[in-house]
Amino acid sequence: MPARHAHDMSETTVRTLIDEFLAEQAGTTAVERFARAHDDALDASPTAPLAARRYRDLLPATPPAPGQQYAFEVDLDACSGCKACVVACGSLNGLPSGQSFRRTGTLVGANDAEGTGRNLPVLRTVTTACHHCAEPGCLAGCPADAYVKDPDTGVVRHLDDQCIGCQYCTLTCPYEIPAYDAERGIVRKCDLCADRLSAGEAPACVQACPTHAISIRVVDLDDVHARGEDPWPIPSPDPAVTRPATRWRTSEDLRDGVRAVDADAVVPGHAHPPLTVMLVLTQAAVGTLLALLLGTWFVPELAAVVAGPAAATALGTGVVALGASVLHLGRPLQAWRAVLGLRHSWLSREIVAFGAFAGLTATAAAALATPTGPLAEAATWLLPTATVVGLLGVFTSVMVYAVTGRRWWSTPRVAARFAATTALTGCATLLLVVVGTAAVTGADVRGAVRALAIASGSVGVGVGAADLALLRHHRRHDVTAGRIAAIDDELARVAWLHVRRMPGLTASRLVALCLGALAAPWLTWRMLADDVGVGMLTAGAGLMTVVAGELLERWRFFTASAPPRMPGGLR
Repeated sequence: MPARHAHDMSETTVRTLIDEFLAEQAGTTAVERFARAHDDALDASPTAPLAARRYRDLLPATPPAPGQQYAFEVDLDACSGCKACVVACGSLNGLPSGQSFRRTGTLVGANDAEGTGRNLPVLRTVTTACHHCAEPGCLAGCPADAYVKDPDTGVVRHLDDQCIGCQYCTLTCPYEIPAYDAERGIVRKCDLCADRLSAGEAPACVQACPTHAISIRVVDLDDVHARGEDPWPIPSPDPAVTRPATRWRTSEDLRDGVRAVDADAVVPGHAHPPLTVMLVLTQAAVGTLLALLLGTWFVPELAAVVAGPAAATALGTGVVALGASVLHLGRPLQAWRAVLGLRHSWLSREIVAFGAFAGLTATAAAALATPTGPLAEAATWLLPTATVVGLLGVFTSVMVYAVTGRRWWSTPRVAARFAATTALTGCATLLLVVVGTAAVTGADVRGAVRALAIASGSVGVGVGAADLALLRHHRRHDVTAGRIAAIDDELARVAWLHVRRMPGLTASRLVALCLGALAAPWLTWRMLADDVGVGMLTAGAGLMTVVAGELLERWRFFTASAPPRMPGGLR
């Protein structure tokens, strides 16, 4: 055969499928690369610390300079989902079995990342921990100043000894990173293994990852703030809220056509029973005084008859509410620390406002019970002042939840719900006080009762209409097999929880609203002409029904919250 002809055949040799398989198997796996890197480092520097030899490429060469901080960098293409980082985090931090500051989630879907015109299947694992944000929501919300952002490293650390276990940071963090430890009664979170980092060793998760998907980098704070305006390349809460420092590396945009496997899992949240009671009763106390002041404009003689009993009732209700709030704390004996965050925490401001309201209401009740003297003269301004401070307290309650950024807890929605509770419980409480006073003194209070019935009915109709309008959201999306197809609409998930997971609670709330806010006041007004005693029983039943309905609403307020979560966010 001529030499030229042989040369042409060698150039046109075709690789078979077997050749491709052999070439692929000749490559090294992630575990083999890890072992080879370990052996090479050991041979090169036998006396160097093992961690420094093995992970020097995963740590920054120099500490952060002014205007910089440490941050996680995650290579999503390298993460294999082995969860070695999760296990190492729990083990090296001494966490109870099954707990970890790091968690993983899975993304699935299809997109056209290569521009071929075909949607190719996507499967990625996302590993997440605390993002050590430039503007951490946990630090801003904590009423006990149990968080600190290190000025040199940027690490957001939780001070366990200062935590009171209020769990508010779990609501103000969009990524739900702080986790409540019921055994210790405090919240705990990732601190980037700061002690190990300061000694030149990698954090537990970085050291455990066999594919080197997690590393520590130094980032510029200006860059963190600028990047916070852009969405992450994965489904996640809005990074603009807290400016997280974590950086993600990926060869493709994992937002287009990709979703977390647990994104459809819509489950009720924690009910927080003590907070449920506290919110309803504080608003009932404020509403009682507000209804009294507004009622005296229409019926001036009402003040002389029921002002004292109404103030005493509001005081008792407020004291019970403040007592219930302490039961929410994991460390109730440290409750005094809750006012330390007054400069930045709405929860601290709420506590101070309602504490002042209780003090003013107690003084007003004492003044109204005193027939003569300087204290009796002060009653004319003490009662309005206590009411204004109480309304300020309700406003702080609104802001406690509005600043979390959840759509279900938006400022207009929370303000409307808390205002409705204040009005409904206030009218119902004052109605019972008015009828009870009439039963003792024989005063004619039919005009006052009629005014309270009109006010209660008007608010009740508005609240019922708003509730029914919310329930319509669940019909906008396909819901099958216990899951909701449209995961991007938070209100759709909320409505789905109302209709599918808690239909009995939703129906009971509407029934209580109709009976307590609409029927009971008018029945009381009709009964006064025949039998004051029966009217008092009707007013009492109406008050209990209204309070029960508002407790159900506040329970639903917490449990129906379904904000956007990181992949793997449901624990």
